[in-house]
Amino acid sequence: MQKILFVCTANIFRSRFSEEVFNFLAKKNNIKAMAFSAGLKVGAYISRTIYPPALEYLNIYGIEPQRKDELSTHINKLNLNDYQKIICLDEVEHKPMVVENNKLNKISITYWDIVDEPKMSRSISLPKCYKKVEELIKSLENNTIHKNIDKLNN
Repeated sequence: MQKILFVCTANIFRSRFSEEVFNFLAKKNNIKAMAFSAGLKVGAYISRTIYPPALEYLNIYGIEPQRKDELSTHINKLNLNDYQKIICLDEVEHKPMVVENNKLNKISITYWDIVDEPKMSRSISLPKCYKKVEELIKSLENNTIHKNIDKLNN
């Protein structure tokens, strides 16, 4: 099973939203993959659960969150070798944090451009995030189809 890690700053908004969307779509499309999320600077947010606006948008998309009552997780508490893909949600915001983190600065990270509030409204950032996760699911689905065809041809 492929494992994806979504990362943002506090692990309460964009990364949690991405995790829930990914797991919902993977299950819906019978893709053997799962996601988790973490934050780069959880700090004071360690006692926070998913941000209510993220819950609101999950509801709009018909997604019942599986981890809505769980607290933020700092990325340093995870074994990053467990994940085949790590995605930081905003390169401009997160790359400097990655560079200064000795656990992260030597591993491969994919960067998206999902800007946080208040710089970008959630009405723009969360639909954009949903679309990026949907594209990721489709690419995993296509990879699975190609692997199955290769198996049949061999």
